[in-house]
Amino acid sequence: MRAFSTAKQAALMTYISPAHTSSRLGANHGYRFDGDFVHLNAEVDFSAGDLDAGQAWALQLWASDNGFSSGELNGVKVAEMAIQPMAGLLATACCHAMPPAGAVDQTLALALVSYAADAQPQVRDLAVYATRESFYQPRLSGNVSCTLAEGTAVIAIDAITNPRAADNLSGTLTLEVWALDVPYAGGAWAGSPVASVIVGVLAGGNQWTNCLFNVPAALPTAGAALTVMLREWTPAGYVTRDYRNIAAAPVQVEKTAMPAVDIAEKAKTKIQVAETAPEKAQAPVAKVEKPVPEAVKKPARKAAASKPAAKAVSVNRASEAELLAVKGLPPSVARAIIAARPFATLDEVCKAKGMGPKMLAKLRDLLVL
Repeated sequence: MRAFSTAKQAALMTYISPAHTSSRLGANHGYRFDGDFVHLNAEVDFSAGDLDAGQAWALQLWASDNGFSSGELNGVKVAEMAIQPMAGLLATACCHAMPPAGAVDQTLALALVSYAADAQPQVRDLAVYATRESFYQPRLSGNVSCTLAEGTAVIAIDAITNPRAADNLSGTLTLEVWALDVPYAGGAWAGSPVASVIVGVLAGGNQWTNCLFNVPAALPTAGAALTVMLREWTPAGYVTRDYRNIAAAPVQVEKTAMPAVDIAEKAKTKIQVAETAPEKAQAPVAKVEKPVPEAVKKPARKAAASKPAAKAVSVNRASEAELLAVKGLPPSVARAIIAARPFATLDEVCKAKGMGPKMLAKLRDLLVL
């Protein structure tokens, strides 16, 4: 983790500045990660013209596994700090960190950007750090597979690992399966939820092995890119920590074969998901050494032909995907519930935008606190 850069360290960096700009990052700048936060600091030398232009400015920290040789921003924006242009500015701030998902080492770069009248960012200077950064996040290890049949997602994972220090307990971990427009590559995504399950919390240095999950699933759109995501609850909401794109096409089944918990209708609505969109999480479960989550179980025998009854969903603790699984609950109301919680009583759910007494009466048997 790097802190404020000295002039000697800056000599090891690559500065990429467009020819038309005269505002620059100063010799001293850097970043320092602290858990789910990152401290940004930089000297900025503004030109006289930029000081009087009245534009909005910001410092952005970016991560890319491909580097920044072209001088263009790519990869995942980890953090952003708004700054006010002034002579001899020394900007410092602590921001929520949204590191890229996966276990690949990343090249980091600090960008000085201005915003034009159309709100599009313009790179005015870019400092690329020489040393690649490793992020110690919960991750998927070994083989990961997901098959869909008869309204059920069967997710098999060799191991879920927390590589952090022994005293660093993870936040609540969830597995989510999404049908995306394009294969996932980190950051925000667009697609439809297929299945989800809360796994629990995991102590640093521990792992769950031979994980097998059988969960109700929606029917994905034909040709969609199927992705399994491991997500962790943080102060900024759920953040994707690792993922695997599933190459094999999911098994398509008739809608009549779906179980009682039918979320296919909800899954048809496209959802834009940004890693910065927070939502409330349920309280983490007790610390365990090598837990076996309750959702891990052997596939149901074919003889067990009875379909599961619809399970009530918690309005205070459920993820967005779980709320979308409630038949009759519109996606906009599900997101409004997340924004309005917590609720002291189930009747208080009516304060969520779009949820009225009549809708609550229809859904009361499917919702709990």
